[in-house]
Amino acid sequence: MRILRDSTTSRPKKRDPRRKDSEIESEVFKIENSSYRAKTGLRPNPNHIIKYKNHPYGKPQGERKMIETDENTLFQPLRIRYFTETMMEQKNIQNAGAIRFVEEVVLPRAAGYWSNALSTVPVDGNLVIDPWDLSNRQFCGDSEFSAVPQSHMTEGIPDADIAWYVSATPSSRFCGPSTLAVAVACNFDQFDRPTAGAINFCLDQIELDEDGYASPAITQDNLDVAIHEAAHVLGMSSNAFRFFYNSETGQPRTPRPFLVSTETCVDGIERTLAMPSEDTVKLGLASNGQRFANIVTPKVATVVRNHFDCQSLEGAQLENQPTGSESCIGDHWEERYFYPEALTSVMSPTTNVHSPLTLALMEDSGWYVANYTNAKILPWGHGVGCNFLSRKCLTIDGAGQTRIPDHGKGYFCNSRSARGCSPGQTHKMACTLLDYSLYYPPAYPPERFQYFADSNTLGGPEEVDYCPVFGSTYSGLKVEQLECSNQQNKEDFNIFSEFFGEHSMCFETNTGAGRCWRAHCDPEQRVLKINIRGTWYTCEQDFQKIDFKTNQFGVLDGKITCPRLSSTCPHFFCPVNCAGRGVCDWQHEFNGTIQPKCNCFNKNDTSPACTQSYVPDGNYLLETPSFMTSVGTGVADGLIAVFVDKPQTWSTTSWACAAGLLALFLVMISCICFSFCPDRKAKVKHTQRPRRSDRRRSSRQTTRLHHI
Repeated sequence: MRILRDSTTSRPKKRDPRRKDSEIESEVFKIENSSYRAKTGLRPNPNHIIKYKNHPYGKPQGERKMIETDENTLFQPLRIRYFTETMMEQKNIQNAGAIRFVEEVVLPRAAGYWSNALSTVPVDGNLVIDPWDLSNRQFCGDSEFSAVPQSHMTEGIPDADIAWYVSATPSSRFCGPSTLAVAVACNFDQFDRPTAGAINFCLDQIELDEDGYASPAITQDNLDVAIHEAAHVLGMSSNAFRFFYNSETGQPRTPRPFLVSTETCVDGIERTLAMPSEDTVKLGLASNGQRFANIVTPKVATVVRNHFDCQSLEGAQLENQPTGSESCIGDHWEERYFYPEALTSVMSPTTNVHSPLTLALMEDSGWYVANYTNAKILPWGHGVGCNFLSRKCLTIDGAGQTRIPDHGKGYFCNSRSARGCSPGQTHKMACTLLDYSLYYPPAYPPERFQYFADSNTLGGPEEVDYCPVFGSTYSGLKVEQLECSNQQNKEDFNIFSEFFGEHSMCFETNTGAGRCWRAHCDPEQRVLKINIRGTWYTCEQDFQKIDFKTNQFGVLDGKITCPRLSSTCPHFFCPVNCAGRGVCDWQHEFNGTIQPKCNCFNKNDTSPACTQSYVPDGNYLLETPSFMTSVGTGVADGLIAVFVDKPQTWSTTSWACAAGLLALFLVMISCICFSFCPDRKAKVKHTQRPRRSDRRRSSRQTTRLHHI
């Protein structure tokens, strides 16, 4: 389930929409856990066998390992077929544009992403759907989702390893005030790999223009939603964790049939249920009293340790708010630690990152091999150390003032008026600090998540453990209007010489807001360079203060606070977190400088990321490109230059401004001269009275103008 966070204001709505979203989560949980398979871990129809030519789990262990080593031939890109017949049956004049958008834009791109990201052992022949796993032997997941065609259960689906059944049911069971979509898996092979799933889109949440088209920002948001929901079908689900396989042994991680036990869940409630084995999920209790659940599978644990530079971590934490009222653990990554990862529960208003962590989880399911070229390192907490996870995001000093500790700098904020940058430096954003007393009914932050001595009602978003983050827009602007890479955001009155376009990033300044300038990562010097009006400024250290000028005479100058290099240039630091196939040595030295390096578990692997699947995406440049020396200017730049720059350095805009000022000066002199001239009597001029026909014509012309 994907929830949309309102970024337009830091004030919550009077009615708390989370209550309805929680009810929807509970509905999805009931669907996932009501089947015979979910309750017992056993297949309802043991005779349902998907055909594979050479599946390793169907071989003796010695032979299986020999086959597994040749991943390039055994595993092939995941073949995804999606079916929209049910959604098309729900088409009407109001939702026709949204349905076209989902079918023609969102679904092809989402399927393409996962097909490129994951490989599996391909199905031999047609993929046959087992009716014993369907609701009422007919529906994928629920009767309000899609009915599976009879031919899919008899003849099967050609050229497919998984089927998505897409619907757009506006039922209040699945669509709430901020719910974008829901998804469940509904069919499985003999090794418990999901082979079919339902995805239900809430079309009322899709914003299209008058012509029925979506802006690039809306398109990306909905694509992120589809990719997110598909991940729940593929394996990112509290129900699916119990069915994971150990790729080393070819056996289920959690013994079958499931054993029921009584556990204290992440919400503090005791429940009797079947939990995943402890080598898959472990429950724990933090020092502040918050209960949590960690994914502790091998690649996930390795990736998360590498990401934070904290090798003592047991695993990656799931959300500490359970997915539904009956759920013991969550279906998403914990937002406090992994904001804005694409598989957290709430969609970031700016950038949603498809990180190595989620791909590592998919690999640890035992069903897939991942292509890490499709992953990007999460900027959030990257390389900060264990304190980022174990200590509070904000602290209160002896004077009762809320402070941002060193491990929280660049991530958290402590004032409603604070303006900075989004994670990854992509947008200019304001601090999201809410007053929870405005909710109805009031829901104050728990004491362990209170960070303000003078108020027990203030806090950031609940999902981030109430930590304030830079996640709100300001001045009535939309998110895309604050995006640094959006060329349309250039202002004519550009007093800080900001640049909006390719390679532009947001930087914290002392000018009252984050500012957008061109920047690039220099891998040879391992520094971040910022270009302002053609002048290069170099960030050599995290949080370094750099004086900048918008022109050569220092008018409207300021200070830049350099961001963390590990967040802005993550490829300098153990690419894709070593893909879970090695340990990141954050203290590795080369030529007297610290250059973190992957130490691969496979000593014969000399690739930078310990996987041949990873290819750098070119987000950083090997040398300073020529276009980076061009100057982004506006009308204000030219106007200021007239007063402070030398004429030989003026641009065309400056000369135009100078000419305009000269003309204005001459008009002012003329007015002053005429004001000193003696008054002259106005001469009475006798004019001929217009004819009646002229008056009528004049009247008609005036009337016509009034109608224009």
